[in-house]
Amino acid sequence: MAHADPDALTLLALGEPAPDRSTEDHLRTCASCRSEVEALREVVALGREARAELDLPAPPEAVWNRIAAETGQEAIAPVVPLRRPPRRWRAFLAVAAVAAVVGASGAIVVERAMRTAPAVTEQLVAQTDLVRLGTAPDTARGTAQVVRTDGRTVLRVSVDGMPAPEGLYQVWLYDGAAVMIPLGVLTGGQADMPIPAGVDLRTFGVVDVSAQRLGQQEHGVSMLQGNLS
Repeated sequence: MAHADPDALTLLALGEPAPDRSTEDHLRTCASCRSEVEALREVVALGREARAELDLPAPPEAVWNRIAAETGQEAIAPVVPLRRPPRRWRAFLAVAAVAAVVGASGAIVVERAMRTAPAVTEQLVAQTDLVRLGTAPDTARGTAQVVRTDGRTVLRVSVDGMPAPEGLYQVWLYDGAAVMIPLGVLTGGQADMPIPAGVDLRTFGVVDVSAQRLGQQEHGVSMLQGNLS
């Protein structure tokens, strides 16, 4: 029995009317053609669900080769036209083609997002060199910066040439007279310490690094200091 024209079945799967009465009559009696129309409709549904991704421009050959390399497959060779596949395989090949395009489009979307993700910006507000005091060794030195980053303000402290403490090193903001605000413990030679909201750096403009005994609450022995500007 002769089957319906494949182009006519494709139009039906896309929601178009049958091109002629004979195609409608044939579908009523041919289970094979009805099955092919249903398979093609599934392909159309997949394509419509992925419309947003399929609207992307065609990726260059380098992208396909990179995808092949990451998945352990051979690089995609240029397409060479072959003989028309058997009828029952055409729907399967169409579904496979849609899946491949959707997968590749997803890889392109991820790559674009990584390229266009905004970089974290930092604004330098104030800084100072930390000068050793008499209690610190000659090799001791450091820097302190007030930085606005990722929606918060931090004091970035970096020190070098300091001996291993018997307890720990504590960082403070100091008004230069009597009040000190503890910010945190310095470990590893560098740390970002959030500055509490409401602290006026024009008043608390001295950065102090002190040596503390374990469990000591009050200010210990100042090792390094600097005035923010």
